[in-house]
Amino acid sequence: MARKRKIQRRVRQLGMLGRLWRNCKVAVVLSIIAAIIFGVWYSKQDAATQRRSQEVAIVGLDFLIELKQTNRDADEMLNWLIQQMPASLGNVLAVGDIEGADRYTFAGVPVGARPVKVLNNKGYLVGYDEALRNPAWVAYRLEHPENVDTSERPESFDVDRRTRARVDHYAYSNSGYDRGHMAPNFAIDTVFGQRAQRETFLMSNIVPQRPDLNQGPWKVLEQTIARRYLRDYTEVWVITGPIYTEPTSRLASGVAIPVAFFKIVVDVVEPGGLRAFAVILEQGVDPAAKMAGYLVTIDAIEAATGLDFLSLLDDSVEAVLEADLPKRLW
Repeated sequence: MARKRKIQRRVRQLGMLGRLWRNCKVAVVLSIIAAIIFGVWYSKQDAATQRRSQEVAIVGLDFLIELKQTNRDADEMLNWLIQQMPASLGNVLAVGDIEGADRYTFAGVPVGARPVKVLNNKGYLVGYDEALRNPAWVAYRLEHPENVDTSERPESFDVDRRTRARVDHYAYSNSGYDRGHMAPNFAIDTVFGQRAQRETFLMSNIVPQRPDLNQGPWKVLEQTIARRYLRDYTEVWVITGPIYTEPTSRLASGVAIPVAFFKIVVDVVEPGGLRAFAVILEQGVDPAAKMAGYLVTIDAIEAATGLDFLSLLDDSVEAVLEADLPKRLW
């Protein structure tokens, strides 16, 4: 009797598997038919309608990625699908021949009223504010690495003896703040190697950051740029730094505490195209918030920092690029 029940249960299981397989086949066939119908419809639309369709599809794919219900490989596939759509490039400004792109900066170093000391490192450039005992801005360019010897993360931070402030490793001790990298050690190590990574641990590259920011959204954005952007694009330029309000709070060591941080990312889209996006992340950022919610214009960062970015671009190009507010990160 028990054997009979076991056989009946097995038959039911096989029946369920059969129905599931038939349903899967039906779903696959229907998906193929839907894709063919959509492809025929899409091919007959004008460019504006095609772009709007792509934008809708991108929103849907972004939503699937943000659900966090898929693994990393699935997310990579979804990102790959997004990259195949021209609309994923966002607003690309046609500028023709582009000048002002050099080793670390794009269209010149940031210019501001406050005096800074420019510190040239192997993988990045710093504009250091001695009075605030912090970098005012940090600029770097990432490109595909070739035969680079990478290394483990160093255990400590170093005094930058090129500065008068001479901030040391212990300046942040018991403050409740992390030592936040502006030029990220992982990205610089990946592209420029061991010596360059060691230089990212100079205190002239460090700013007080709340742990939830430093170990959360800030890190996620840095790794997205270092991994996916570096893979998908020829090169990207990044300008990043702190934002303050008056009166400015300070650690016991005298290091100024920012209220927020900015990051500007620039990409040259061949041939002769230029695009950028910018974000401002506050110290009290919600770790679970969507990064697209922090997109701002470059103009907004200039207003918050008093710095002038991309000043070597033609004025008409600079004005349009800095006023643009993208709908999404790349």
